[in-house]
Amino acid sequence: MTWDVILTGLFGGAGATLLWELVLKPMRERRGIAEVLSAEVSMNLQLLGAASTLANPRKIPPDFRLSTAVFESITDKVGELPPQLVAEVVFLYHYFTELNEQPKAYVDCVKEIRGYDSGSQNCQSAEREILAQVAVFNQYVQKAITRINLVQPLLLKAAFPWWSPRRWRRRPAVLLKMEELQQRMAKSLREREALAAEVARRQTPNPG
Repeated sequence: MTWDVILTGLFGGAGATLLWELVLKPMRERRGIAEVLSAEVSMNLQLLGAASTLANPRKIPPDFRLSTAVFESITDKVGELPPQLVAEVVFLYHYFTELNEQPKAYVDCVKEIRGYDSGSQNCQSAEREILAQVAVFNQYVQKAITRINLVQPLLLKAAFPWWSPRRWRRRPAVLLKMEELQQRMAKSLREREALAAEVARRQTPNPG
């Protein structure tokens, strides 16, 4: 039995339509918006965790990019979320946008510094600019992780309120544990280093 049949039986045709359009449909859409945003934020949290684990004081990963496609596709609907959550989501995606701009600025500075003589004043100035960019990037990574830890529970609460049956059918949210991520990244690096060493060994001519 569908919701429209139930509502029609309880409130009549006109009453059911009014209840659906003014109350139930907006609530359903609001939950859907919160759910898809939560999924995108979760994916970005994994990317940020990896960036935090591999943070380098002198380099920004040139291929680093967070996803903002979902947010951009529903920008006109974000206002349907609870007012406090709207502000938090917009603020969080401001961090994502700023982080996405940093790698390009870093690459541009690297290209610029290659055009200067080593040790020149211009070269030293560009090096300081690069270090400043890297410091800002690493700080924003940590700030974005902190903001996600605040916003994600609010998104999940909006997507799966206590009264919704979907709350009990969904899989429990898996929180990112930085220690576990660091262990996985360290294992992956060891495996790649071992593979590179094995390839180099096989390519080395055998003196015998």
